[in-house]
Amino acid sequence: MKHLFVWIVASLIIATLSFFLYGILSPTQNKLVSGPILYGITPDGVIYKIDAMTCEICPILNPTGFLGVFDLVVLPDGNILVQSQDGLRLYNPPNPNPIWSGNVAYGGSILAPNGLVYLTSAGNTPGLWVFDPATNTTSLIGNWPPNIIVSELFYQGGVLYGVAVEGPPPFLNRIIQVNVTNPDQSLIVVNNPPFGANGGTTSNGYTTAISTSNILRQYNATTNTFTTLCTLAQAMNGLTDLPPGLTEEPCLCTTFAGTVINQTFNACIPTSVTVPYNNNAVLDGNDILRYILFSDLTDTLGSIIVQSSSAMIPYNPATMQTGVPYYLATVVGNNQGGNVNFSDPCLDVSNTAAQVIWRLRPSVTLTVANPNVCVGECTSVTANFTGTPPFVLTYSSPATGIMTQTFSSNTGTFQVCAPAGAIPGSLTVQATSLVDAWCTCQ
Repeated sequence: MKHLFVWIVASLIIATLSFFLYGILSPTQNKLVSGPILYGITPDGVIYKIDAMTCEICPILNPTGFLGVFDLVVLPDGNILVQSQDGLRLYNPPNPNPIWSGNVAYGGSILAPNGLVYLTSAGNTPGLWVFDPATNTTSLIGNWPPNIIVSELFYQGGVLYGVAVEGPPPFLNRIIQVNVTNPDQSLIVVNNPPFGANGGTTSNGYTTAISTSNILRQYNATTNTFTTLCTLAQAMNGLTDLPPGLTEEPCLCTTFAGTVINQTFNACIPTSVTVPYNNNAVLDGNDILRYILFSDLTDTLGSIIVQSSSAMIPYNPATMQTGVPYYLATVVGNNQGGNVNFSDPCLDVSNTAAQVIWRLRPSVTLTVANPNVCVGECTSVTANFTGTPPFVLTYSSPATGIMTQTFSSNTGTFQVCAPAGAIPGSLTVQATSLVDAWCTCQ
């Protein structure tokens, strides 16, 4: 009797991943919470809320009806008075249209403890003025000292100071202690500070440099020193703080993280996942976009596993598991060391996400109970699978050629027969392709 030995070769492993779309609630944040809140106005007239400790900013009002912005001041009732080249404008946020206009141009401004607003002017009548919010009227208190032009005002320790330049050329930067009864008698208290300033507050003396930088500094009138706080993403033509007890305005956020395509993919580990993003995000001046993978739809930011600058995210066995759902989305916010700052008040996460499930590669092991087969006879081969049924196995041998068979469970059998006239020796059966419920491997 002629015998053949059946050799079994089985070395297939397969895996997959798949995506499903779910809704995400984007985080809503309206406040900057780290430090004192200031308001600033840019050269193009947009009013920003500023965290004086971190320099994080967000727009709160985009006014209309002015030309050549100089400064702003927040009144106790929450209205904002803007000084510009073509006069005063009074705004009631979030309405971008002025509720009152005056046609006289002023420069810097500051809210006095008595509720009035002190204004500076240059032009034909360089002096100190006062604005009464109760009547929307201005009146001249008096002129500045000769050759002094005051651009900004700020309070510190209950004393009113002015940021000025003194001429004739070459002009020198000055900080003067303002005599509110007789401005002509205002005293120079600091000579030649290293830079001028275009902002001031009623309490903390924050100022921002007007040189080539956007640096926020705090001035100490007692020691005549400046402390650098942080750098602003936007240059500010004016700066002010809020009256005590006034609630800050919410951010007008234009930041948009874009959308994710409603699409399902199948792939095998270690194939990377590509976030199906529509490339339609809207970023403000300090924003970056990042692609995130997270694990909890109810806690998007708190369950982020990957924050990447690339839309392609690889499987990482150190931080991810097979068979566990994860989610892919986009997030946009202020740049913080290359990642999105989750404290950005205008932070936005895409409102859809792709669900990702990585799965183990399926495998098959072939065994035969009796490896000795006579010519013209058959033997039974058992296939043991790991993975998710159904399994479609393709195998080959010199006796059968290429065969394909479907198995509905993780174990199944098939017959291998030794053809008549076969030469005694080994007969190899080799698995060449395996497909489970998730993917194909060849």
